[in-house]
Amino acid sequence: MDSSITRAAFSQAVADAAGRLAAAAWSSVVEAGEGAGTDHWMREHGGAFLREVLGAAWTARAERLGVTGACGCGGGYQFRQHRPLQIHTVLAGRDVAVRVVYGQCDRCRAGVRPLVQDLGVDAEGFTPALRELGVLASVVEPYEAASSELLERFAGVRVSTEKLQALVHGVAPAAAALEPPAPPPAPDEAPLCVAIDGGMVFVDGRWQEVKLACVFDATGGATPDARPTLLNKQVVAVRGTPEALAERLWPQVAPLLAEERLAVVLGDGAPWIWHLAAEVFPHRVEVLDWYHADEHVSAVARTLYGDGTPKAAEWRQTQLDRLWADGVDQVIEGLRFLGAHQRAAAKRDAVEALQRYLTTNRERMRYQTFRAAGYRIGSGAVESAVSHVVQQRMKRVGMRWRAAGADAMLTLRAVYRSTGAWDRLWRGNRAA
Repeated sequence: MDSSITRAAFSQAVADAAGRLAAAAWSSVVEAGEGAGTDHWMREHGGAFLREVLGAAWTARAERLGVTGACGCGGGYQFRQHRPLQIHTVLAGRDVAVRVVYGQCDRCRAGVRPLVQDLGVDAEGFTPALRELGVLASVVEPYEAASSELLERFAGVRVSTEKLQALVHGVAPAAAALEPPAPPPAPDEAPLCVAIDGGMVFVDGRWQEVKLACVFDATGGATPDARPTLLNKQVVAVRGTPEALAERLWPQVAPLLAEERLAVVLGDGAPWIWHLAAEVFPHRVEVLDWYHADEHVSAVARTLYGDGTPKAAEWRQTQLDRLWADGVDQVIEGLRFLGAHQRAAAKRDAVEALQRYLTTNRERMRYQTFRAAGYRIGSGAVESAVSHVVQQRMKRVGMRWRAAGADAMLTLRAVYRSTGAWDRLWRGNRAA
């Protein structure tokens, strides 16, 4: 297709290309009967047609932009020559052949290709849309599968794993600095829900903890088994200290805590969670996750009475019924009596450990009171977030991470799992 800056010539060239595609389709699909390969044929040839049209349009755009203008050194740009350029796009087949206008500063001799700046193409010729698609594929799947399966097989574009890693590392700082959205009105002035947990990932030759917080509004589902509707979910994940999580978490929650809004903080009982909550949420209610309480009680039931026995099930249910009805003190007193009558050291130690756990978290286990107030008592949201952010992408068989790569992926996975954050990130990148 010949390039031209006139609309009439461009329109004619597009019509000619469309005519060639129509003739080829008639010959291959209608007459030759490509059969099961028709859609593959159309994607290949349709992609080539669209790339031809886009190449002509971008070439015309390059001519219209020209190269006149001031350079940062104080000199002026002057036209030097036309140059061929391959721009990598999301279209099937990826590469678009363009003829760009090249200019040079008459003082510092710096070169400029205005079309490249106009399109936001990077140094290797990747368009913003292809960069976003590459990062999204890498966030969803490991780099090899992202390249060979998601991009090449499904989208028909080729991107190396090295380029995908570079794209992830390049956009991670913007993701880490992403501003929170404008705070929406809280549903019926409900408290803000904050669930905090941790997970492990293999980084730099050793297992390291990822600390993660899930902030959301919830409607319905005050009991553990009732699934709530999560609204405005924001996920924050860091590989580091509780202070590092607090530093990243605060900008996300600060706009949501106007007028002393209550925060309901759910955790598994780890002391660092409650210390972080005290630092970030002065107006809060702390809730020990119901499922973790159940896990601790169930473990002691098995130790005392055997795994799967009727006696273990009966004892466990009795304790849970008491906890459900704000009877944590009754459970603690029963454990104190039970521990004193255990001859086996293992059983005695298990009972005493559960007693200490419940005593430490006594005020966080007023489950009947919490339910009556409409508070969440189960941290399923953060358990799900740990699975989505860490497990599904970063803990596959044989997977190993370097610190920089792990941190970049954690940041992007957290953005990906946050309501509306992925689109806000790439809108900001396109604007920049």
